[in-house]
Amino acid sequence: MSTSRKIPFADNKQFDLFEGVPAASKGVKLQTSVKTGRRFVACGAREIYLGSMRLEDYLKHANQRTPLIVSQLLDAQDWAPFEQRYAATGRAPYSPRYMMGLILYGVMQGVSSLRELEKLARLDLGCMWVAGGITPDHANIGRFIVMHEESHTQGFFESLTGSILKASHSNGKRLAGDGTIIEAACSHYKLLKEEAVRERIIKAHQALEKAPDSKVGQKELERARQCQALFDERLAARKIHNGKGEVFISAQEPKAVVQRLKRGRGFAASYKPSVLANEDRIVVAHALHASSETRVMATMLETHYRAACSRTAARSGYFDNTVIQCTLDREISLLCSPDKSSEEVEGEKKFRKGQFQYDAIQDTYRCPAGQDLHVITQTKPTALTRARRIYAIMQLPHARVVLYARAARNQQ
Repeated sequence: MSTSRKIPFADNKQFDLFEGVPAASKGVKLQTSVKTGRRFVACGAREIYLGSMRLEDYLKHANQRTPLIVSQLLDAQDWAPFEQRYAATGRAPYSPRYMMGLILYGVMQGVSSLRELEKLARLDLGCMWVAGGITPDHANIGRFIVMHEESHTQGFFESLTGSILKASHSNGKRLAGDGTIIEAACSHYKLLKEEAVRERIIKAHQALEKAPDSKVGQKELERARQCQALFDERLAARKIHNGKGEVFISAQEPKAVVQRLKRGRGFAASYKPSVLANEDRIVVAHALHASSETRVMATMLETHYRAACSRTAARSGYFDNTVIQCTLDREISLLCSPDKSSEEVEGEKKFRKGQFQYDAIQDTYRCPAGQDLHVITQTKPTALTRARRIYAIMQLPHARVVLYARAARNQQ
């Protein structure tokens, strides 16, 4: 005998006695915002029926509580910052509350494509409830994301995360950090070298001289200058670190850095997003950097509701002075193992930098051979190099220790 929960049929011809028969739709339903007075399209999830059963009742019978909980959390948010970005006149746009519900529910289901979100709003019952029954096309969804980009990553995220932590009785005392690399949405075949970057500036100036009032020409010149500034910055960084190979930049997304992708998929313009999550796997902080996962750790730890964090765990890629220093400044315990390249390799004749123990009080290193390394000289920073403190011992048999002590200290 099956013990699975039975869902009542939704094709009962008799409606609930006390609910009454739903009235026929009279077209688009508009809702006036209390704070801004702007009118928005808001169909209303409570008016959606599945046969003779309300959608809400059907989800409860099917034990699908997630859409109901997500909808309650979104209803509790302040939507005034979103609503203020719309003009007071003109055709009524979709309600920001329901547009955000569609995007958030789609992300929870692993859907990120705009066309797939459009399809989800029309076919998924849970999405219908969270999105209030609206059915925007992919262009409307894309414009909404671009218009409210600032709110997505700052105030709204913090407000929603605070509501989730409160509703789940969770906290942010113990966090874990991780990052990945995602390929930018630009063509791999339109990467520019230094010569092409300079030539683009020249062509943009020539086009603007022919048509000084052209807005298209002005925007193109602005994009070309931005591209050149970012290229020069990366070229200078490459020289400082003695990097080899040519520097490339994307003409479409100059902020994306051409770097190695995961799983051996070669090189492409990409970004490195990072997150902090608590023990209940709730993401409490996120940040995006073009090329570094470690530089954003301090930013992710700054928000007020994460000030109570007492312990942070991270993988070996975060074993970096920047991360260590930002956790020390906030009196946070950092659990992070050294990189594998710092571990001793059996049979190797060289010492790895992770094998040297640093004494911050004495400002000395203790090498695996049992010798203490002291500062013998310091170099000042130049346009192409960083400041260096060289550690060494005076005994000749341990000259190899001198070289690797330099490498260890230069990383700081």
